[in-house]
Amino acid sequence: MNQEQQPVPTDTARLPGNGHSRQTQLSSNHTLFWRVFVPIFGTVFLAGFLIAFVLTAEDELYLPFPVLWARLGIAAILLGWILLVRSTVWRLKRLDADDAFIYVTNYWTTVRYPWADVARIDEKKRAGRRIIQLQLRAPGRFGQKISFLPSTHFFDWMAEHQKQALLVAN
Repeated sequence: MNQEQQPVPTDTARLPGNGHSRQTQLSSNHTLFWRVFVPIFGTVFLAGFLIAFVLTAEDELYLPFPVLWARLGIAAILLGWILLVRSTVWRLKRLDADDAFIYVTNYWTTVRYPWADVARIDEKKRAGRRIIQLQLRAPGRFGQKISFLPSTHFFDWMAEHQKQALLVAN
């Protein structure tokens, strides 16, 4: 046995980062709630409601109109919900970044883009919430526009790492 071995430090924060800064989460922690919980909860609730209406006998439902209308109405609401979720919150991604790369994930797949691939960054307001859209020079795995909810320190991080030139004023 070699008696000269040093114990491994438990604090890894001081280990070298090979010249790169650490990854920082630039998207909000609320992204997981909006991207995963809201679509799953809403879809399961509405689908369960539809299944209950379909499996319940017509004699047991006391409605002032035909039961078929109610069933078709609930099916239309479920379809509308799915389309709304797909066109809004399902597009939100989680975004991490360091000095050299942007890491985009939909919580199942993670893709790395160099900062040179970013053409511009737009800020929009949708339903009272601030949405940031990352515009890539060419379409990537998640398309050419990547939308995310910014974290509270997003603009500070952009200024600190000299990336504010990508921000487009609205």
